[in-house]
Amino acid sequence: MRRSAEMPHLATAPGQAVYWVIAILLAVIATALWLRPGGSLISPAFAQGQPLAGARGIFAFTGPLDRDQYGLFMLDVDGGTIWCYGFERVGGARKLRLIAARTWIYDRYLQDFNCAPPDFRMVQELVRQQRTQVGTGNGAPPPVDADEEPAWEPEDDGTPGD
Repeated sequence: MRRSAEMPHLATAPGQAVYWVIAILLAVIATALWLRPGGSLISPAFAQGQPLAGARGIFAFTGPLDRDQYGLFMLDVDGGTIWCYGFERVGGARKLRLIAARTWIYDRYLQDFNCAPPDFRMVQELVRQQRTQVGTGNGAPPPVDADEEPAWEPEDDGTPGD
């Protein structure tokens, strides 16, 4: 009799050992990351809040002021102000000078200021004229009163002077 026939042989699927090796290596890597020096699971850089667009605070950025001159623009979202500094040469030294500053809190309540034509009154008249041409079959909306005011009003945000 053959010796191999007497001893039971444990059959394994080919390649199954590779999966066990991968699983063990992944467990070792996970344990090493968990117990790494520093004792923290999160990197210290992730602990700092990253500012997002539209976030609160003061933002600074550069931009052109003139053909060969750049400035530093600062934007205070909470205060509703913007200001700009420019570099100047004074006695051979470069100095930072305040170029302009303003608040925009009340700008959003303006309907028409320093705008190129057509202003909102001209557009309002064009819309009125188009609405009166309903009888010509052009598919315009039904006419409304010429004295009709826009349905919107400025929001009251609680700022003084509204």
